[in-house]
Amino acid sequence: MKYLHNKGWNSKAVFLGAIGAFTLISIYFFKKRNQKCTGRSKSASPATDDHSIIQDRLNAERYVFTLPDEAGDIQAIVEAGGECYAVHLNGEYAGSIWQEENSGLQWSTHEAKLEPYLWEISAKLSEAFSRKGFPSLLMGAYPEILSTNWKTSETLEVILNAETDIEVFGTFLKDEVLNLVRFEEHLDLMVKKENDAYFIIVTIN
Repeated sequence: MKYLHNKGWNSKAVFLGAIGAFTLISIYFFKKRNQKCTGRSKSASPATDDHSIIQDRLNAERYVFTLPDEAGDIQAIVEAGGECYAVHLNGEYAGSIWQEENSGLQWSTHEAKLEPYLWEISAKLSEAFSRKGFPSLLMGAYPEILSTNWKTSETLEVILNAETDIEVFGTFLKDEVLNLVRFEEHLDLMVKKENDAYFIIVTIN
């Protein structure tokens, strides 16, 4: 009887030990995942001139696009931070997303508020370097851009805030846009300031 009693306790100890080990492993991987998410946004390094500022923006991985929602469109800003991406919805931090290496690089999140938009966000990110998704990449690189609008299949209207010097901005854009993206299709950017009829054309390909 004593042997059976000890055997029962040994079985319980093994069972509890297995649960404890599983819990520790889960905590380890959860912490490891969180450590890869280095912050809510990727801070730019100090810049001393306009060219450095533009270059910092081009080096930063940042996307701006609109998500459809029953209550109205939502502006999403997605910024790289470590191996995760910080997501802001309508100006408020909503959480992080990442790609699971063991699940075919599917996007994941721990945030319930992001789950309804996860598929749409992943679709937007997957097309960011195509002509169709180029506006999200363009707006992410240049905060001066308020909005974009496809005028034709080969013409994208780019609206700048009223304080922007359009000539200076246009010069930088012409010099840097090919470092931002390359695709075979022809595209004209019709750049203009908000509430101003004057515009300049920046041609890609």
